[in-house]
Amino acid sequence: MSTSRPPATVRSPLAPGLALSVDPAWLLARRATHAATARQAEQIRRTGTTRWLDRQLAPARIDDRACDRFVARTFPAAVADLPTIMRLTGDKPWEAQASLSRATLWRQLTTRRPLLERVVETWHDHLHIALDSDKVHGWVAGYDRQAIRPHALGRFADLLHASLTHPAMLRYLDNTWSTADHPVENLAREVLELHTVGVGAYTEADVAALSRLLTGFTVDERTGGFVYRPEWHALGPVRIVGFGHANASPGAGPAAVRALAEHLASHPAALRRGCTRLARRFVSDYPPRSLLSRLDVTYRSHRTAIAPVLRTLFTSTEFAASTGQKWARPQEFLAAAYAASSPTYRPPAEKTPWAPLGTYAWIVHGLGHQPLAHPDPEGYPDRNDAWRHPGAMLGIWNAAEAVAGGWDATLTHRGWARTFGLTTQLTYHQAATRLHVGLHGYVPAAPDRDAVATFLRDSTLRRGVPSATERMSPQAIEWNADEAVRLVLASPYMSLR
Repeated sequence: MSTSRPPATVRSPLAPGLALSVDPAWLLARRATHAATARQAEQIRRTGTTRWLDRQLAPARIDDRACDRFVARTFPAAVADLPTIMRLTGDKPWEAQASLSRATLWRQLTTRRPLLERVVETWHDHLHIALDSDKVHGWVAGYDRQAIRPHALGRFADLLHASLTHPAMLRYLDNTWSTADHPVENLAREVLELHTVGVGAYTEADVAALSRLLTGFTVDERTGGFVYRPEWHALGPVRIVGFGHANASPGAGPAAVRALAEHLASHPAALRRGCTRLARRFVSDYPPRSLLSRLDVTYRSHRTAIAPVLRTLFTSTEFAASTGQKWARPQEFLAAAYAASSPTYRPPAEKTPWAPLGTYAWIVHGLGHQPLAHPDPEGYPDRNDAWRHPGAMLGIWNAAEAVAGGWDATLTHRGWARTFGLTTQLTYHQAATRLHVGLHGYVPAAPDRDAVATFLRDSTLRRGVPSATERMSPQAIEWNADEAVRLVLASPYMSLR
């Protein structure tokens, strides 16, 4: 006769008072998806973590047409070119912001390619364009569709080149009027400082040389497409962080920038920063050097390919040991909380780009994490301390109330009691454990289980912690299930990744 062993537990450095149960499927769901749910964890467990990961690293093979069709139908400006956006919005391209922001939230909530969405978000933070900037109204949708998504799991050299030559980036960082007579340094500086090698690895002379190399890279304001104007291009040899080019003819610009992107993407400083960003996003704020060294080797040996680096990361012992080492960022918290109830979309009566997912978007905006909207070129931070402070905690608690109470009329569900199968056949202890494990995957400590069990039972006006055998009453299920969900959503368990 076999007996099941209790799950292994670890103490989180972020909440040392909690003993967190270790579950490889839940860990991968929390880190590799936005909407980490019990269903997602079970799918990973059935498929096998390695096989699931390999499928996710080849997203083109996954049928996600249902999500794509919904986005195209509900948020058409999120997948349109500039002329179409102007037509859809009545020459008000800023309305495309709402479509792209909500399309991003919907994808994170429902996609069958969740790892792709996580990596897309990572590169949007790294190669950031602020959605709310008046320089790029109508252009950011194209940046997401043409530069970030096609290359998110490809080669970083291709991603970098697509980013720095995209019309949205050229407009955002003022390169559209950069000429031989008046080179503009904004784009050159951010490419070196933020996108590749980082502070300390380049000089002001490198910035000046790169700004000259980028002259003539501009935008067709009518079509929204990229244009290279050779007559604007500054000629003469350039040296940029060890890269040299004769740059001797007006037509040399595009080929030189393509070669520079290859050089910068392979530079040791850029390599180190890129691998650290991925490890910080998916493992911990301070990823072990042993892991970074292996990511470095993988990156080099695969010519800047991103998917092999992620496979090395997610199959590493360091990742397996990282339970509880990250706090969820607000978009992750909200997607997981909403997805737990398997919501059904209900089209709003109001026909504006702000109406669908309106409350959901309002909550994430209030938490300071509206998709793609960080106000400066650095993108949203990926450190625990940036998201865990008194104001942020209050926001999470308020968000938990909104989610538990079903405030978003465009996302309806059948009720929390039905979602988690709360019946009078369950004891209060069993119901409380079911809510905890169903929402975040961690087996709660006895005091945390008892707190929720006591709250559920209080609807019967019988005070005190229920016994281990006392079954739920119909009144407790009807009156307190939603608020018990709110308690669990507001707990540190829900936010620990």
